[in-house]
Amino acid sequence: MEVTKTRIFIADVRILNEPHRLATAMEVVSQARREKATRLKTPGAKALSVGAEMLLQQALKCVHGISGALRIAPGEDGKPMLSDYPDIHFNLSHSGHYVVCGLGFQPVGVDIQKMERPNLKLARRFFASSEADWLLALPAAKQTRGFYDLWALKEAYMKYTGKGFKLPLHAFQVDCQNESAINPGALIVVDGNSMAVVIKNYPELENYVLWGVTDRIGFQEKLEWISL
Repeated sequence: MEVTKTRIFIADVRILNEPHRLATAMEVVSQARREKATRLKTPGAKALSVGAEMLLQQALKCVHGISGALRIAPGEDGKPMLSDYPDIHFNLSHSGHYVVCGLGFQPVGVDIQKMERPNLKLARRFFASSEADWLLALPAAKQTRGFYDLWALKEAYMKYTGKGFKLPLHAFQVDCQNESAINPGALIVVDGNSMAVVIKNYPELENYVLWGVTDRIGFQEKLEWISL
């Protein structure tokens, strides 16, 4: 297989809030996803869960011509993987009205967050001390985006490693001390060492932040929209 850049796909799930459309969508996802969605309480939460796997299906068909039911199983450290296509890496995220899928031939983590008024006390509790210092020193007008940029980028890195929340948020840091905003040139530092990762920000969505982390080849520049 030719090694290409990691691609980021996105879809709006609001169409799945309609009961008949959600029922139809439930029929095309895996049994495990149906069971997970059934346990969720609200139509919006169900739409996000089902929509995430639908987006993965459509991204795989678009890029690789793969169609039909997917066999998804936990890999090392529990990160989901495609049992029949172990060389294809993916990662899913959802928030608000959107689901996001990172897809490529190298490990990838993506995270999308809808911005609301943050509880800045969480910065001291969960972030590295240098990150909290940076965030709380920002002008008040920039603190909301700073908080969510940090949270989404850190979670994307955690998912990239495959460890997820087994890797605590405070166990590594985003080196943002000399900047007024986090940018894709920021370094991720673990035990004093800079990680050899590629960071990508997709700023197109109003009131949302979206970050991706991968390695070597990097990301396609454009966010790719898919209709569910």
